[in-house]
Amino acid sequence: MSDIAPAGMPGAHRRPRTGAPATTVRRRLPRREFFRRALLCLLILALLATVGAGYVYHRLTATLTSYPSAHFNTGHNAVWLEHAWAATPHTGAEYDALAAQLKREQITYVFAHVGPLDSDGTISDEIEPHPSELVNALHARLPDLKVLAWIGQLEAASGGPADEVVNLADSTTRGHIAATSARFVAGDGFDGVHYDIEPITNNNSHFLDLLIETRAALPRGAILSVSAQKWSPNAHVADLLYQAGHAGQWTSYYMAAVAAHVDQMAVMTYDSGMPTAAAYQIFVQQETKHILAAISTAQHPPQLLIGVPTYSGDSLYFHASAENMTSALVGVTAGLNSASDTQPFVGVAIYRLAVTSDADWQVYNRVWLGQG
Repeated sequence: MSDIAPAGMPGAHRRPRTGAPATTVRRRLPRREFFRRALLCLLILALLATVGAGYVYHRLTATLTSYPSAHFNTGHNAVWLEHAWAATPHTGAEYDALAAQLKREQITYVFAHVGPLDSDGTISDEIEPHPSELVNALHARLPDLKVLAWIGQLEAASGGPADEVVNLADSTTRGHIAATSARFVAGDGFDGVHYDIEPITNNNSHFLDLLIETRAALPRGAILSVSAQKWSPNAHVADLLYQAGHAGQWTSYYMAAVAAHVDQMAVMTYDSGMPTAAAYQIFVQQETKHILAAISTAQHPPQLLIGVPTYSGDSLYFHASAENMTSALVGVTAGLNSASDTQPFVGVAIYRLAVTSDADWQVYNRVWLGQG
C-alpha cells in the first residue's frame, strides 16, 4: 500500500516516511544579538549588586539620632601615658605642663605605663623607679584625676617564647600579677590598675580568673580597668580572625562576661586592617554600637571608653590614612547615634600621648570638645 494518501484524505500532504525521525533545526542568534543579551544580563546583575550594596551600606551606617560629637563628650576621657613618665624623673615644670594639658583636653583617666610584666607575673622595681613620684605630682595638681597603673604583656596565646609572655592558665602567674597590681595601688598611690594583656582569646576563662583574683587583692574602691579586644559577631568569626593574626576578638557573650568583673573597659578599636577612612568609620560605628549593647547586659555595666589611634604607620593591619583621630571620632559618634542606650559610655581613650600631634589635638578640640 502506498504511503501517500490520496488527495483530500487525511494526511494527504504528509511527508513520506523515510524510517528516520525528523530533526529540529535551531537557528543560531546573530553575534550582535548574543552580545546584546549578554550585556543586558550583566547590566541587570550590576544593578542588583548596586542595590544590594546600597542596602547593606544603609543598614551599616543608619543611625537613630544625629547628634554632633560634642554632644556625647562627658569630660571623662582617657589617655595612655608612655613608660618614660614612671621610669625617669621629671621636673616640676614638666609635671605642670602635663597636668595643664590633661586638664585642657578634659582627660579624667590616665593609664600610666609602669613596665611590662615578667613571665612570672612580676615587675621589677628597676623597671619603674618613679611611679609614686608621678602619681603624687599629678594628684597634687589635679586632685580629681584618676591615675591607673598600666600593666601589660603578651599572653601565651601570642605564640611568643615562654620567657617573654605570661601564661594566664598558670595560677601562680595570675597570683603574682594580682599581687603586683595591689602593690602599685596600696604602695604607690595609684587609683587602680589597667590591664593590657594581649591577645586574650574569646571565652578565655583564665582571664576572668585573673580579674576575680585581682579584685580580691586590690584595696576597696580601687578601679579595675582593662584594654578590651575588638567585638566579633560570633565565635566562629572570632576564631577565624584570631587564626588570621587579628589578635583577640570577643563575642557579645564574652564582652558581657568581662564587663561583669571590671569597672572600666577601653576598647582597642585600632589595628583593624581597614584600608580607607570610610571603611574604618563604619568599623568603629559597628564596634561602638554592639559593644554598648553587650556590656549593658551586665548587672552593673562598667564605664566604656572607645580607643582612638594617633600613631603613624602603614602595615597589613594598620593604615594611618584610614585610622586616625578624625575617622575614629566620626565612627564613635555614628556608633553612639546608632545605640538606643549610651549610658555606659563615658569618653574616648587616646593612644597615646607622646605621638598625638598638635594637628590631632586641634581635631579633637574642634570635633569632640566642640571648641571653635
